[in-house]
Amino acid sequence: MKTSATTSSELLLPVGTREMLEAAVKNGADAVYFGVPHWNARGRTEDFTFDDVRDMIRYARIRGVRTFLAMNVLVFERELWALPEFLEKIISLEPDAFIIQDIGLARLIRAICPNQEIHASTQMTLASAESVNFVKSIGFNRAVLARELSVKEIAAIKAATDLELEVFIHGALCVSYSGQCLTSENFGGRSANRGQCAQSCRLPYRIFVDGKEYRDTDAQYLFSTRDLCALPKLDELEEIGVNSLKVEGRLKSPEYVAAVAKAYRKALNRIPLDTKDMEPLEVLFSRGLTTGWLDGDNHQELVNGTFSNHHGLYLGTVYKMDRGQVIVGLDSTISDAGENAAYPQPGDGILFENATLGVSIGSRLYSAQITHLPHTKRGDPKFLKLEFGRDFDIRQISTGMQVYRNDSPALERELRKTFTDRNLEERIPVNMVLSGKIGEPLKLTISDSPKHFVEVETEAPLEASRSTESRSKSETEKALCDLVQKELSALSSTAYQLKHLDIQVERGAFIPGKVLRTLRQNAAEKLDEIRTKWKPLNPSASLGMSFLNGTRVKFKSTTPVTAPKQPIISVLVRNPDQIAALAGLAIDCVIMDFDWGVKYDDSLQQIHDLGFAAGMATLRIHKPGESHYIKNILRLCPDFALVRNLGALSILKENGIPLTGDYSLNAANSASYDWLLSQGLSTLHPSWDLNSTQLFDLLENIDGSRLELTLHQYMPAFHSEYCAFARALTTGRRFPECGKICTMHKVEILDHKGERHFLQSDAECRNTLFVGKPQSALKLLPQLRRAGVFHFRLEMLTEDAETVRRKVLIYTQAIQGKISVEEAIREAGIQEKYGLSDGQLFNESTWQDRKK
Repeated sequence: MKTSATTSSELLLPVGTREMLEAAVKNGADAVYFGVPHWNARGRTEDFTFDDVRDMIRYARIRGVRTFLAMNVLVFERELWALPEFLEKIISLEPDAFIIQDIGLARLIRAICPNQEIHASTQMTLASAESVNFVKSIGFNRAVLARELSVKEIAAIKAATDLELEVFIHGALCVSYSGQCLTSENFGGRSANRGQCAQSCRLPYRIFVDGKEYRDTDAQYLFSTRDLCALPKLDELEEIGVNSLKVEGRLKSPEYVAAVAKAYRKALNRIPLDTKDMEPLEVLFSRGLTTGWLDGDNHQELVNGTFSNHHGLYLGTVYKMDRGQVIVGLDSTISDAGENAAYPQPGDGILFENATLGVSIGSRLYSAQITHLPHTKRGDPKFLKLEFGRDFDIRQISTGMQVYRNDSPALERELRKTFTDRNLEERIPVNMVLSGKIGEPLKLTISDSPKHFVEVETEAPLEASRSTESRSKSETEKALCDLVQKELSALSSTAYQLKHLDIQVERGAFIPGKVLRTLRQNAAEKLDEIRTKWKPLNPSASLGMSFLNGTRVKFKSTTPVTAPKQPIISVLVRNPDQIAALAGLAIDCVIMDFDWGVKYDDSLQQIHDLGFAAGMATLRIHKPGESHYIKNILRLCPDFALVRNLGALSILKENGIPLTGDYSLNAANSASYDWLLSQGLSTLHPSWDLNSTQLFDLLENIDGSRLELTLHQYMPAFHSEYCAFARALTTGRRFPECGKICTMHKVEILDHKGERHFLQSDAECRNTLFVGKPQSALKLLPQLRRAGVFHFRLEMLTEDAETVRRKVLIYTQAIQGKISVEEAIREAGIQEKYGLSDGQLFNESTWQDRKK
């Protein structure tokens, strides 16, 4: 439980089990978040029952801690119709807020309970004030910002919005923007937008530059980020006015939650931290701590590259082996810490590693001793003698190996006490007044503040004492006071502790201990009820009830459109040289999506000269200070703009340029479609999380003429602020230190399955890893046409002009019915370097966690 010192920013802790809840609450959390049964973005956490959720909300609220239920996944069409009854049940448990990714789900919750607080998840990729203010119009009360923002950028957003902001301060970092990662989907059929992240970023990859394997790098784990620790930036975040400071880690241990909560609560209460506070943050779980993006881009610091798993606290390097002992030269962060140094203890786990050779060796420590070696100069680093059990083969260890402390049973036992030892628990102080006169009910009032005040009384009147013992009045009164103090202070099974007791009972009264115990129990229960009192469910809005009554409400666009008579074919090009190849082909539109520094003016005119409508694509991310590409769209005034983020949609919707929406807006159901189309989009591409069954379920409840589908595309996997080009091929921390290396070479990434993928950068130096084998939806073409779909897109990547022309010709002929779908698939496959894939559209499997 948090201390009496108050801070302006909320400390928000993760909960994956009941023990984690108690660890968070008892170590200083202001709020906690955990998953809704069956519906959350951590599919491997314990799936709580409704009774569990009710008890956890009650436990937290009694102790003054808010509870947020994470329902931060995309919702498919069939699920949308089944959700209202479920939602009414979960809302009736009265959580403080829901954390939501899906726009349709947010609208549904608002319809069922208009006064229910909802928070926009980081899965919504909110990275600018425009996007934050845009979701406010849906009814969100808070925005969880993208992790990729610097403190300066967060300050700019805060200055331009009155919506509450939540920022991640500790835990694992995703290399890809949350909500924009399709890697698990593409590589393993498991959607990160459905709580099934396969941790593909933690796997090893090989790098090929201009066709040859690049070995001059230590970055085998090219996409595995270090972990976030924002303790050095905490004051700045508070000064900005960030409302909530969030810790990641619903899959971590209760001891980890206790350690993190304890350290950050101490920092927020302005108590200086020492190495003992930092020790468990690294020992219990750490891939190496960094401030992430809070200090801006630093691609060399963000990714270590030599490992991807928990390594723990770095101790130093092996100096030598001496008579069965390993002598370690201590890192200065430990040797300079003095008496507060985090030295290993017997039983701790020690890891030796040679990253260059790929050698990792671990063992339990028998003993550790600080020493100064002979012949070392004064001021040289301290050394640590490590001794292990007889079964440890010291011949495996070599000088220069890095040494880590990655486990400590003793440390875990100490942390476990903070949430299991009742004597260490900080309780809510209460004042009590026991009053009564003989012949009247005995009353007990209890209060924790002027706001929370309860009174209970006995059914039977207070009786006079019939004692025949020869005691003085003072002895009798003392015995009564002792009894009352003993019984009323026995609050160890509650959240309270007695601070002050005032006894106002008439002299000569007789009070049995059982009566006092009953009063105490009733008063504590009544105080619990007051502290847990919350807003009632308000299901008055018609939308939720109409679902429950079996009426399938259709969401329809507020702006009617006339369906085209013939298919509309758009081709997206990423290089101006690809445009000329489209001359004379049966297409309608060309969308330009160019890299950094490539001008659009001449290409726009060239597209018009060829007789096509010209479109310009926005970037997938919009951050403070990045509106120049949007201004360029407004300056050139193309025939339409392809919108890929909510910030750009907010800016462009009122400027008269026709807009179409892309898959990155994550529309997965008709409720989301309806809202996004109502914001000025003429057509909208569905989320790539849908397979074909889910796609056609959606088409049953929307106007198919306003859905666009890409028939040919290199599917995006990672989409990242982190630049793998700079990390692997240069020593540059950020642009322009990287020397624009991405413009000089073609880079391919080889995965653990032996498949190659294309690494590309965009106009803001963000990286996208495109799956090497493109996805084709040609098999669905006849069914799509019957469903009323007219808008089709073909996306190019790095193809030369001749290849572009051949590919587009094949698809246009298939769409026009000049060649069969089967022939088109066969011909299209011939054009691809690594073959053609059906992709996720034809994945009908349901992923199950094998650990359960």
